[in-house]
Amino acid sequence: MDKHQVLLVRFICVVALVVGAAKVTTATIYTCYHCSDIPNDSLPYDSECSEYSYDGLTTTTVFEVCFIEIQDEGYMRRGTGSSIYADGDCVYESGYTRCYCEGDLCNTESYCSQCGYPKPTPGTSTTTEVTTTSPGILSCYECIGCPSVDSSTPVFSDASYLSCTTVVLNDANVIRGGSYDHHPDGECAQDDGILSCWCSSNLCNNIKI
Repeated sequence: MDKHQVLLVRFICVVALVVGAAKVTTATIYTCYHCSDIPNDSLPYDSECSEYSYDGLTTTTVFEVCFIEIQDEGYMRRGTGSSIYADGDCVYESGYTRCYCEGDLCNTESYCSQCGYPKPTPGTSTTTEVTTTSPGILSCYECIGCPSVDSSTPVFSDASYLSCTTVVLNDANVIRGGSYDHHPDGECAQDDGILSCWCSSNLCNNIKI
């Protein structure tokens, strides 16, 4: 190998090192809350994991995003997941709803409301008497797996609710709850087989599916 060939090889090696270093420095690194209030779960146990403004155990992840997972029984998990998901994405699996977010410690102060999950935020009530609701506070049926509602169906009231919602999942499971987003009364939208409908009066999300 002559002098010019040696120099060429050295140049190629230097370029490879620079490109490799650039890839490392551009890696997405997030710090996410990392906990579960499910006994004997694979994630670290913290009895306060389901608190709305959780501020406890954390972990650092590369090339992943943060998530909040709410079990149908009400338990919660917070952790890291695949970067194939983006900020605001929802996943509905048997037994739980999971929402994803991007950013350091983003998986707190949310109960996946953008995914239609009917877990109330702090300050809500469980009264079923519409007459006791103050003016300007919207009451909505809130339940999972409820193709119909009756007097035993939980009701939540929140001054921040802008509409009530009914979500029909791919497996025909029905979720009802309150929404913090404004939608015209009677609007429906379908996304990837999931049907969502909104209405704007007390307990209007009572349509039998």
